[in-house]
Amino acid sequence: MASISMQEHTETRKKALFYQIGTEKLIELSLATFGLYGLLWSYYNWQQLQRRESGLNPSLRTLLSVVFQLDLYRRVYQQCRDDNETPRWHPYRVFALYLIFTLMPIWLLATGHPWGALVFMLTLLPNLLVNQAINLIHDKRMHFYAQNTELTGPEWATLIIGLVIWLTVMIRAIS
Repeated sequence: MASISMQEHTETRKKALFYQIGTEKLIELSLATFGLYGLLWSYYNWQQLQRRESGLNPSLRTLLSVVFQLDLYRRVYQQCRDDNETPRWHPYRVFALYLIFTLMPIWLLATGHPWGALVFMLTLLPNLLVNQAINLIHDKRMHFYAQNTELTGPEWATLIIGLVIWLTVMIRAIS
């Protein structure tokens, strides 16, 4: 029997501090969507935080991620520190990477450089570091939580469509 994702477990969703997703799953979905899944990952984290703080607007914070991503990174970092864990990253350094990997593609695309869209995928790197800290928080606080590591039907479809697009891009680049 396939494990059910975290979002489908009401108790886990209520107790979770952040959006938990397995490292491999985050990598797969981010690469298949050319980095766009990172925006959904941010949205899910803001949505999880909104359950505890009613004043948050997940959609706005995701759309303006170049402004609000630092706040998300700081919250995760502080929670690790509160749980007596020391992340191997600092929110300002990770945010600087996120900012560069978000703004550089815009500049590249504006100047007609075809690699701009691919550079956006690099936002996976800072998000991956933060996601590993989120998983550490969940491992420590929720020992028997449902891990969000199995791909759902729509996620499999996204992965397959992404692979087809990747193959198309590679074939066109070669020819």
